[in-house]
Amino acid sequence: MKRVSSLFALTALGAAAVALAQQPYSQPQQQQPPASSQQTTPSKADTQALMKDCLTKVQAANPQASKEDVQAYCDQKVKEYSSQQSPEK
Repeated sequence: MKRVSSLFALTALGAAAVALAQQPYSQPQQQQPPASSQQTTPSKADTQALMKDCLTKVQAANPQASKEDVQAYCDQKVKEYSSQQSPEK
């Protein structure tokens, strides 16, 4: 029975990922980029807003998913987003 619930949770998270990927993602409004062509890392407030938005959407799409699974999924997505925004060295 535990395997079935784990499988359901993973399937639900996968469905949430597909649903989120299909929705246009509205990024927080950003200021003009600095004079250099390098992007800056998202601020702590931006990161918190992204996390809150992710948690809200995934929990709404998957009410049966555990909070720990949703938190882990959103942590990963916010880190991926942040790493894409950070300047390359």
